[in-house]
Amino acid sequence: MSDDDLELSTDYSFDDDASLEPDQKNAGRDRQEWFKLGNKGQMVRAAFVYLYTVDANAVQKAMKEGTKRLSREETIAVAKAALTKRAQDLGKSVSQLSAIERLDTTVAHFKSLKAHYHEDVGYVISRYGKDGPDADLVWKRAGAVKTYFTTLLLIYPTDSEGSINKEALANQVHTNKLKLVPWRFSGKTYDEIYGVNEGLRDNGLSLASQDVKITSDNPKFHGVKVVAAGPATWQRNDKMKTAVLTGALNLYDKLNPFREMTTEQLREKLGGSSGNSSHSGDEGGGADASADNFNDMLSGV
Repeated sequence: MSDDDLELSTDYSFDDDASLEPDQKNAGRDRQEWFKLGNKGQMVRAAFVYLYTVDANAVQKAMKEGTKRLSREETIAVAKAALTKRAQDLGKSVSQLSAIERLDTTVAHFKSLKAHYHEDVGYVISRYGKDGPDADLVWKRAGAVKTYFTTLLLIYPTDSEGSINKEALANQVHTNKLKLVPWRFSGKTYDEIYGVNEGLRDNGLSLASQDVKITSDNPKFHGVKVVAAGPATWQRNDKMKTAVLTGALNLYDKLNPFREMTTEQLREKLGGSSGNSSHSGDEGGGADASADNFNDMLSGV
C-alpha cells in the first residue's frame, strides 16, 4: 500500500479533552484501578502518559491557529503531512508506522468530563443540553453538572527517599508489570498541573518530557501538590519507552470512570424520587465524554 492510497479519517474531535495550551467506554464499572493518595505528605513519582498521535496533535494545532473551520481536504493534508514527517524521521513509509510510533510523546493530554452525581444513580456522564428541553428537566434532577479531568499516569517504584528504584523498574519492564493507572481529579488540581506546565514552557520544556512528584497536600479534599522532577525516566531507554507506550495504549479507553446513560434510562432510574442531589452547584451542559474519535486516525491501516 502506498502512502497515497491511505484513506484518512477527518473526524478529529477534541471536545471531550483538555490540553495544557495557553487557550486552554466506561472504566468505572470494570474494577479498573484508579490513582489515589492517602495520608498527608504521601508522595509518588510519576509521569503523564496520555498521548495523542502526531496527526491528531497537528490537526488540533491547525484548528486552533486557523481563522475558519478546516475542510476535509485541509484536514487530510495536515494529518498526512504530520504522519509523513514521522515516517521519514524513522526511515519508514506511513503504512509501516506502528501504533506506538504514531504517538507524539512531546504533549501530555487530559480528558475533560462533565458529570452529575445523584445518590440513587452515582456519577453519570451528563447529557444536559443534548436531548432537548424536556430531557434537560430530567438531567436537572440528577444534580449539578460538574467538570472532572482524567489522565493516565506511569507510577515509578521508589525507595524510602522517593528516588526511583531502578532495579525494580527494570524488573517491571522485563515482566510487563509496569504500574499504569488512570487518575481522576478536579479543576483545582488541573489548574495546579497547568501551572507546572507553564513554568516548564518558559524554559522550553513540556510536562510530557518530565517526571513529576505528586504529594498529598489535603487528603480530606483530595488536594495534591505537583512539581516537576527532571527528565522523564521512561523516555531514556527505547525498550522501556516501547513497554510504557504499549501498555498506555491499552488503557486509553479506560479514562472515563463514570456511567453513561440515555435520558430515558436516567428517567427510569430516578423514578419518583425527588431528585435532590447531595451535590449542588451551577447548571450547565456536558461534552460527550464517551467518544474518542481521535483514536482511529487512519481507517484501514
